[in-house]
Amino acid sequence: MKTHVVNLDLPPNERWSFLNAYTKEINELIQCYLNDFTGAEFIFEGITAYKEQFISESYVQEIQSIAAICDFSENEILVANLYYDVLKLYFGCTAFATWNGNEMLHARNLDWHTDQNILSTYSMIFDYQRNGKTVFKSVGWPGFVGVLSGVKPQKFAVTLNAVLSSDTPEIALPISFLLRDILENCESFLEAKTRLENTPIICDYLLLLSGTKSNEKVVIERMPKRTSTRASEEDFIVVTNDYKELQNENTGNSNSILQATSCGRFDTATELLQKHEVVEELDCLEVLQNENVIMGITVQQMVFNVHTGKIKLVCT
Repeated sequence: MKTHVVNLDLPPNERWSFLNAYTKEINELIQCYLNDFTGAEFIFEGITAYKEQFISESYVQEIQSIAAICDFSENEILVANLYYDVLKLYFGCTAFATWNGNEMLHARNLDWHTDQNILSTYSMIFDYQRNGKTVFKSVGWPGFVGVLSGVKPQKFAVTLNAVLSSDTPEIALPISFLLRDILENCESFLEAKTRLENTPIICDYLLLLSGTKSNEKVVIERMPKRTSTRASEEDFIVVTNDYKELQNENTGNSNSILQATSCGRFDTATELLQKHEVVEELDCLEVLQNENVIMGITVQQMVFNVHTGKIKLVCT
């Protein structure tokens, strides 16, 4: 899959100029996201005030440059970038980090309901660079300026999993923008961990964070008002879509396949990692592709080598 360079040395309104070749894809993706906001149109009522308070001028200019090449407004593109924070019920995901004796491998299935398979078809790898050198890489889509899955070579990798709690949502920076900020600016596993544990958030999430040492692998469980970090004494750690540390009165929508299968996917991935030697990217993909781990809504399967920054991406 082609990797596109996002040049951070350019002014924000020029960084995504290569997307001029992907207007069709952007239009289809943004429309897909916005279709799912039916019944949640209220978000548009306060989006301008929210943008002025929480979205940096740099991100605003990036979004404006994308609006200039597609059929949607600046606010519509911003709302599409808020997809997780508003509609996390559509997300699943199984992820794990494993130490192979020399390197940390960080793997995940991105499970996201979508029509016509466009999230899989239009997936891209973005290489964010300064002075011609990689700062971090992410897996995403054209028109999406935030990050849900990313790796900072020789530093850390982070991926987002959905979860539900009974905590009241807060007003804060979108999680996809927070992850991009951390990948762009944090210089160590510990710095990233501290920020992910303490930065105010909008809603619930689970974050798998891995570094370059055998003990640098944690799942950060977040609710708007509560935080707990889960470590592992084994060579691996697994996360799906339920809290293991935080007490949670809301067990989720019983009709949601994401919630209903979370424990089964967690147990299967754990058992596979215990029984089988996982030393390279293909071994990780075998776990992700197990029939009891992969889902019908899985759109991306990826493995990050935290040491080298290499990404193995399979779009299903």
